[in-house]
Amino acid sequence: MYPIVEGICNQLRLHSNPEHAVQMKRYMKSEMPFYGVQAKLRQELFKPLAKKYPPASLEEYLEVISQLWALEHREEKYLAIMYARRFKKLQVMEALPQYTRMIQEGAWWDFVDEIASNLIGALLKQYPQEMKSQLNAWIDHEDIWLRRTAILAQLKFKQKTDEKLLFKFCREHLDEESFWIRKAIGWALREHSKTNPQAVSRFIDQYKLNMSNLTLREASKYI
Repeated sequence: MYPIVEGICNQLRLHSNPEHAVQMKRYMKSEMPFYGVQAKLRQELFKPLAKKYPPASLEEYLEVISQLWALEHREEKYLAIMYARRFKKLQVMEALPQYTRMIQEGAWWDFVDEIASNLIGALLKQYPQEMKSQLNAWIDHEDIWLRRTAILAQLKFKQKTDEKLLFKFCREHLDEESFWIRKAIGWALREHSKTNPQAVSRFIDQYKLNMSNLTLREASKYI
């Protein structure tokens, strides 16, 4: 176990809060145990450890992520994602299998949305051709969380959004019955409407009869 992994575990145990743990577990509808360490405190505990123990190599970066992800509590997995996000120079294509595994094993919005909009988004910015090919494969994947990831990967792109890709993914999956896909489409369109409201408005006008009420409500929020 790497020193940063051991340090994270020790800090989480030290600051555990059983009352918060019950509340967090109930909110996340999760069978996975919690320490009861909330987001702000997790960040405060993580920062000095990340500064003290930066990864010496890509191999160490991936192994630390894997070690944290394999642990029992949900906060340890949150910190695996936090660690992955922290070291931007190591967010390279070789990390994609690890990120993909976390999406599929995490299989819930709290994990997937962070990975999609930050880690997968980071790879998409750096390796657009390779990642667009990957996202085009994911958008039709049987795994709903990979489909959701494909839709949300550009969530923070603003003016750099590939509208053609975004609208293609949204248009082709408007008929999905899953809450998670309907919500993702509405969210992605809503975020892009902050940058290009005219384009999103045209998309809504053209396809609103095909949208669920949830998607339409989310997509139209700022228009």
